[in-house]
Amino acid sequence: MDKTTMLSLLAEDEERVRGTLCAGQTVDKSRESGLRTLSDELGALLLRYNAACVDDPERQAAAAAMTATARDGLDLLLAGKTELTAPTRQLRLGAPWLLIAALACGGAGVWLLAKNELAAYICLGAALLLAFVSGRIWTKLGAAQAVSTLDPERLWHTLKQTAETMDRKLDELSDLRRAREERRQAEESAKLPLEQTELELVCELLEALYTASGDYALRQLKRLRPYLREKGIETVDYGPETAELFERLPSKQGTATLRPALLYGGKLLMAGRAAAPMD
Repeated sequence: MDKTTMLSLLAEDEERVRGTLCAGQTVDKSRESGLRTLSDELGALLLRYNAACVDDPERQAAAAAMTATARDGLDLLLAGKTELTAPTRQLRLGAPWLLIAALACGGAGVWLLAKNELAAYICLGAALLLAFVSGRIWTKLGAAQAVSTLDPERLWHTLKQTAETMDRKLDELSDLRRAREERRQAEESAKLPLEQTELELVCELLEALYTASGDYALRQLKRLRPYLREKGIETVDYGPETAELFERLPSKQGTATLRPALLYGGKLLMAGRAAAPMD
């Protein structure tokens, strides 16, 4: 069964999340709206993750802390896009009256052309000046305004990258927790005077002692050689080539190994004991 992750839960709900992000930016393209929508989706993702990890409170707590941090840092994660609104034309009071005055001066100039050319030219000049001033005031542009917007696709990729980052950090925390538990178990085992295999062997021998079962004890002692071999300890029987590894007891009945010598890494760990005829 695949492990539940933030990314897998997001992938399962991708169609709805994309639709929500797109709808939110269609109604309100502002940066603030995009950040609110993305923050809400992070919260919803955390709820689904906690429901899936109900048996792991430590992982839930770590996911909640990471989500809170991610929501606080959304403004830094999203660069966004800045658009300039078109300049607006502003109508100023007095502009219509200047235009009417310009028309009146123009009409007066035309009427005076036949009677007094100088006065006519003055009126026409005044009309042109008034018309120019009126037009400048009438068409004065308002200041362009900058509006920051967020692309729905950018919101989605930011949410996806955040989920991937949190999954990676949660896995790292799980690895640390597992290593801590293994170290704790190793420390507890190190406190025991005997290892588990040694304890089992001692218990079997004690049972043989209490039940006075010699055959049972011998069967248990046969486990010693494989156990010592696992520890890197070699058992050596008495012979002409290994006589120097043994303490010898005098015997009139031939040669016999009473206790094998123990070697570790080719070096004598404990001398053996053997019965052998004395020269």
